[in-house]
Amino acid sequence: MPKKLIAGLLILLLLVSLTGCNILTFLKKEDSNKEEAIQGKSEDLRKTVLYYVNENNLLVPVTKSIPRVEGIAKAAIENLIDREEIRTQLSDKGLKPTLPENTRILGMTIKDGVARVDFCKEFLNFKDKMGEKIALLSLVYTLTEFPTINKVELMVEGKSIKKSTFGTKLDTPLQRENINLESEGQNINNMQKVTLYFRGTNKEGTFSYFVPVTRYVKNSNDLFKTALQELIKGPKPEMGLSSVIPKETKVLSVEKKDNEVIANFSKELENFGGGLENEQAVVNSIVLTLTSFKGVDRVTIQVEGEKTVLSEGTVLDTPILKPLYVNPESI
Repeated sequence: MPKKLIAGLLILLLLVSLTGCNILTFLKKEDSNKEEAIQGKSEDLRKTVLYYVNENNLLVPVTKSIPRVEGIAKAAIENLIDREEIRTQLSDKGLKPTLPENTRILGMTIKDGVARVDFCKEFLNFKDKMGEKIALLSLVYTLTEFPTINKVELMVEGKSIKKSTFGTKLDTPLQRENINLESEGQNINNMQKVTLYFRGTNKEGTFSYFVPVTRYVKNSNDLFKTALQELIKGPKPEMGLSSVIPKETKVLSVEKKDNEVIANFSKELENFGGGLENEQAVVNSIVLTLTSFKGVDRVTIQVEGEKTVLSEGTVLDTPILKPLYVNPESI
């Protein structure tokens, strides 16, 4: 059997099986409804991105299939609440739910892109300031995964609140900002931010996933190239994450054509140490980082200016579409 056909079959098998959390679903957006219908045919499930917290207090997007019910956004919030069922599902993966135990949703409306959520008073039972920050970010990021929601307004027992338990201002609707910010309080004048995707694992090393990290960098005329160079540098040690791209790799060039970015690397990109999981992680971290930029929905990866097939069979001869789901492990 020709080598290229074998390589293609390996990739197809990899994407269909979804046996590892570092494997992404590369689907066109117009195929999403069809894919969801297949996934939920027997139980009518909908794939939904939820944001949980890991052992290093970092938010991790996880795709979970939940029952397709009226008020699916409310159902997504309920999957963030700290209760035994959710803790059990997440415990062996090193992840935890983010909202306080006994939290209940009293009401919810969505209008003009703003989700207004009314919680019971137990919602404010955060253990500390960090827990509060993580819970609020988790809630906002989970809800704004829905295309009809851009901002989140919070109420407690039917009343608007100006501050949360540890002082977070809630007098205006909340929106996405700086997920897993690397350096709090740094001077960001004349700087730009990029979102980098590094690999995280549970303490046992038995479960891996990708984590988005916000990093501020010096103003650049080629922010795509800068982002890739920062990705290769890797995360700060205290974050408990790792870069899967070999440190000696050089970014030779980056070009944007319409909605596609063509990234050309030196041959050292292939020195990832072998193994299908590592190889796929290298590709995924590059694609996730570049498609986090607005207007980019596909990435072509080259090595020394050439299309190639990596050692474990990953074919890099066509553009890779922006993943529909991040960390699509069934939980």
